[in-house]
Amino acid sequence: MDSHVARTTCRREVMALGFNELQVMDGAHRDKDWSARFRPHSSQPNAVVHDSLQPKKLTKSKSLANRVRTQGFRARGRFFTPKQIENIVGIVNRYSVEGRTRISERVCRNLRWRQRNGLLKDMACREVLRKLDSLGVISLPAQKWGGAKWLQYSLETTGATSNDVITTVTFSKITIVRVDSKGHPLAPTWNSLVDEHHYLHSSRIVGRQLKYIATYEGAPIACLGWGDCAWAQSSRDSWIGWNASQRMRNRHLVINNSRFLILPWIKVPNLASWVIAACSNLAVRDWAEQYAITPALLETFVDSERFLGTCYRAANWQQIGVTAGYAKVGNSHHNSQSPKLVFAYPTTRRFRDLLRGRRK
Repeated sequence: MDSHVARTTCRREVMALGFNELQVMDGAHRDKDWSARFRPHSSQPNAVVHDSLQPKKLTKSKSLANRVRTQGFRARGRFFTPKQIENIVGIVNRYSVEGRTRISERVCRNLRWRQRNGLLKDMACREVLRKLDSLGVISLPAQKWGGAKWLQYSLETTGATSNDVITTVTFSKITIVRVDSKGHPLAPTWNSLVDEHHYLHSSRIVGRQLKYIATYEGAPIACLGWGDCAWAQSSRDSWIGWNASQRMRNRHLVINNSRFLILPWIKVPNLASWVIAACSNLAVRDWAEQYAITPALLETFVDSERFLGTCYRAANWQQIGVTAGYAKVGNSHHNSQSPKLVFAYPTTRRFRDLLRGRRK
């Protein structure tokens, strides 16, 4: 078999196992050339040689599990050492009867893995545990409740529909209410409105998040959602001027306006720009209070086939580029989306210094 074909086949089989080529390797021997890691011999006596990943030896995932145990594992922007993997295995084996939630909490405490506000990074830890389980390193107990269930609410039960088109409002009477706290009475309304009327038809925001409803005389007129920023985006990253290591250390200082909806029966000129400007200020304040992180930059992606981004421009956001239309699915990216306009809004003049990690 041609050596190039063998390497390509091997790589595809590894990726088919949900295994990122950069996730499992000795941190001291990461090299960017994939083919170099498959050479059967190396002039470096301690180099990590991946000849064991040849197609004929990929009949079982046991070798992958052993590699994770002996060389470590990278996920969620963190490298887990072999000692930490050993601790995770021990915790899973010892506390499996307590369920996945308790295991995740114990792993977080053992690794001192916390958010900046002191809370455990429980959701990130659960993702890591699922990856280790898929690689055969650990065996998680069965889910007790069948996974997270996203409640669906009808618009009729939330009282959020309107048969009358509204063309004028008094901006000073608009109230923007945060509704993401657990048990908030308007949380079902936000979910229903976004599920029904936002073009993505999804109210789910993964990870850290803030949700707001703008109301006028007690009735909802707009919904907004904020979450963590994109891991990497070439236009944004070039505009900021940070390198990969700076991005990994400081991307928590960027948050994304992932949902923005003006309800379809609201036809008020200049309302969208007013709402996004007002909510941007609230999001910066509330993100700092909730997560102990003061954002230095806000970002959003606007579907260029549907919108022009006029309201963002009117609210002093800057268009800084256009995406290539790639969407991340598992460990790979697919060119399956329409290009998005990339907008950014700095919250401070020193945003580049902060994002690059420079201190005056």
